[in-house]
Amino acid sequence: MLMHPVLREKTASSGMSAQPPNARQETFTTQQPDGTFVTHTTTVREKYVEEDVIGFGPGKVNEKYCCKPPGILRIVEIILCFLIICLITSVYGPGPFKGVLAGQTMLLIFAGIAFCWTFILLATYFFNLQITHLDNLPWSLMDLLFSGFFCIFFLIFGFVEAYYSTGAWSNNCNDIGGDGIIHNGCRFIYEWGFAAFFCFINAALYGFSAFFARRKDEFNDDLS
Repeated sequence: MLMHPVLREKTASSGMSAQPPNARQETFTTQQPDGTFVTHTTTVREKYVEEDVIGFGPGKVNEKYCCKPPGILRIVEIILCFLIICLITSVYGPGPFKGVLAGQTMLLIFAGIAFCWTFILLATYFFNLQITHLDNLPWSLMDLLFSGFFCIFFLIFGFVEAYYSTGAWSNNCNDIGGDGIIHNGCRFIYEWGFAAFFCFINAALYGFSAFFARRKDEFNDDLS
C-alpha cells in the first residue's frame, strides 16, 4: 500500500552515543492508510571538500640548487651586476648621465633590472615557489626569454662601455677627470674598463643560463 508523507522535521541526535561532527539525524513522520503514524529516523553524513588556497607557509627548500651550475651562475650574475653599477657610479657619481654619456644611464637601469630579476629567480628556485605558490606562471619559458634578452643586451652594452672607458667621447680628453694612462691625449678610465669587461662576462653567463633553461626544466627537477 502507498504511504503518504504528512510531516517532515529535522532533530538533533538525542541518544547517549556521540555522533561524528559531520553526521546528523533526520526524523520523518508518515501516515499509513489505516490512519496511524509511523516515525522513521535516518542518519545523514556530509562530506566537505576544501579547495586549495594560496598560502605562505613553510615548504621544502631546494638547498642543493645553489651548488648546481644554474644556481652558481645566478649568484655570479647578481654579483657582477652589482659590481657594474658600483664601477660606473664610482667615477662621476650615480648620474643621471646626459648627452653623450646617456648610455651610462641606460646601462645602470638595465643592470639594476637584471640584478632584481636574477635575484627573484634565485629565490624562486631555492624556496621552490614555482611549485608551492607560483605554479601558475611559465617560469621555464620566462627564464629562457629573460636570460637570452640579458645575454644580448649585456653584450651590446659591453661595447658601449668599452668605448666610454677610452675617454674618446670627450671634446678635451685631458680634462675628463679620469684616472689611468693617457693614450693620444685621452685618459683610459679603469673603472669603466672593468665595467665593460664584466658586461662581457655577464653576457656569457646569461647565455649559459639560457642554455640550461632550454636543455632542462629546472622546475620539474627532483627536490631531493
